[in-house]
Amino acid sequence: MRKILNMSPEINLQHSSNKISNQLLLSLKSIKKTTKNLLSLDLNSGDNKLSESLSYLEKEITRLENLIRKREYYANSEVRGLGYLAFNDSLTGLPNRQFFEGIVESLINEARHQFYLVFIDVDDFKNINDSYGHEFGDSVLRAVAQRVHSALREGDIVARYGGDEFVALIYYQDATALEPIMDRLLDMCQQPYQIDHKEVCVKLSFGVASYPDHSSSYSELIDRADQAMYMAKQLGKNSYQVAFGSAGI
Repeated sequence: MRKILNMSPEINLQHSSNKISNQLLLSLKSIKKTTKNLLSLDLNSGDNKLSESLSYLEKEITRLENLIRKREYYANSEVRGLGYLAFNDSLTGLPNRQFFEGIVESLINEARHQFYLVFIDVDDFKNINDSYGHEFGDSVLRAVAQRVHSALREGDIVARYGGDEFVALIYYQDATALEPIMDRLLDMCQQPYQIDHKEVCVKLSFGVASYPDHSSSYSELIDRADQAMYMAKQLGKNSYQVAFGSAGI
């Protein structure tokens, strides 16, 4: 059977890719541990720049770790075929809800990463389907998926949650990073779309929840982001809202 399917080169390639990824992750883990040890030292007031540089390095290592995991996933998916179908949305080509949940829950289990979970909904999508038909609506979802993906940073993840809903994982960089990222998402996604020789304007509503500030569980975190998204809709749509309160409130 293996000869018939000619699978052996792909299997070897996959093992090789996994081995390299694991080696890179181990190296990054070692560097991060050293960085944490340096940050724990009592530094003089004149060492503020060193402390800031180490903090930035730690965050960049976290981003690289996720990027390696993401690319390893895509490499494995391409090799196995069926894995791609199991974890990717067939309409948009984005990771699907199952894959997204697995990534977020693994980060929560590690309990050493800060991140934002963004819930995204296409405003008035039913009107688009009713006006132009479901095939046109599918084209709109594909276009929105591409816009959101393009607006995010490398290492962040966007997935299709279901229907006209998407979710995104945005890694924490610093307290001021969220606003420009969300502004870029809004600006890029509200530009007119050229679909099937028609120009159509599509608006999105975003809800943002922060881990661990708003929750330490995936189910509650996604609920908080969903609630914030509905708040954005109630306040006029085509905007974003951040969940209020802290974990357990």
